[in-house]
Amino acid sequence: MSNKDGAPRMRAKGARDKIKGAVNENVGKVRSKMGDLTDNRSEHVKGTLQEIKGKLQKAKGQVEEDLGVARDRPVEEHDEE
Repeated sequence: MSNKDGAPRMRAKGARDKIKGAVNENVGKVRSKMGDLTDNRSEHVKGTLQEIKGKLQKAKGQVEEDLGVARDRPVEEHDEE
């Protein structure tokens, strides 16, 4: 596999992880709030953990996208930094 072949896949995987992360983050917020409203501490904690998982997924996706973009650039551009 050449350098160019992996870059689009890495960017696509990054985009998917960012979407999944956003979903987990928002579901976690709702779940945590529902735990608060129903005075269910366990549900609140599970929601908070799901929200954190989502934030981590989004960060991972951003790194994957950034790596995919970096892999697209010619080697000469990498040397200049």
